[in-house]
Amino acid sequence: MTLIQDLKSFNIADSTCKLWTFKKQNPKDQPPKYNGHWVDTTEAMVAELKGIIRTQLQYINEQMDYSLLAENNEASVLTITEEETHAGLIKHQFADELPQRKIKNVKTLFNCAFYVIKLVHEDQVLYAVRKTDTTWKSKTASSIVTALFSDAQLDLAEDENFRIQKTIDFFGMAGEIAVRNKSNFESILNYKAAHEQDYAQMSHEDSFLQIFDELQPLTDFIGSNKIHLRRMSAIRQKAFYADPVFMENLRDRHQQYGLNIVFDEDGKIVPSEETCRDIIAALLDHRLSSAFSGNIYDVPDATIV
Repeated sequence: MTLIQDLKSFNIADSTCKLWTFKKQNPKDQPPKYNGHWVDTTEAMVAELKGIIRTQLQYINEQMDYSLLAENNEASVLTITEEETHAGLIKHQFADELPQRKIKNVKTLFNCAFYVIKLVHEDQVLYAVRKTDTTWKSKTASSIVTALFSDAQLDLAEDENFRIQKTIDFFGMAGEIAVRNKSNFESILNYKAAHEQDYAQMSHEDSFLQIFDELQPLTDFIGSNKIHLRRMSAIRQKAFYADPVFMENLRDRHQQYGLNIVFDEDGKIVPSEETCRDIIAALLDHRLSSAFSGNIYDVPDATIV
């Protein structure tokens, strides 16, 4: 069965449900550190959490392999194995509801980065992850008054309030992950940091450096933009820049394909703020021509068929 079929066939109704909250640290040049705690929930909350998962799974009808540039829609997910991510660090913590990990003070909930809805039925575990919103931030919580509208009156709410969203960023089950919100998924599991490291390494590789007269303008253009960083990681994976035939074709045909790229007398790319976007498109091999219409297109994810 596919991952979608496994998720949809999971026995949500008869499963046990626990809610885990996680704080996160990002040590430099190291994997992220997660600190998880579980919280008691009422029967009404359990029913709501299960309902959220059930509803979200109903929307999914298609799965695609996760790639750096792949994008899904509201009816599809991107799939990736857990071992390709830091998900194992999270799973290790929510494996058991140990007494010392139980939340006893509301302050433990403040500044959580995300929460996990964990369902267990027999020997199967399904987990759903969602990034928290601003109501979980201690600064926000301390600077507002929470009001409750009841019986046609507005009254003060006595307890702290934390919003549980009715959407899920990604699901996990049996060693695989189904991603619904790619941006939040990458934020929680530090994929942007991985892309940054990837570009830092590539920018010191001779095979990449030798195609430019100077790399700094491209580095400045990329900056910390997560989309550009993803694209550079994809460029590194494809490594067309290391193929002399590809680079020769690019020099000969870039104008034919409407690419604004400047080459010096030695055939090296001269990047600038005005040309970097087309340089990236070219090195991704995303500027393609239709054999039917003769039109030239930029494609989001060039997949060989």
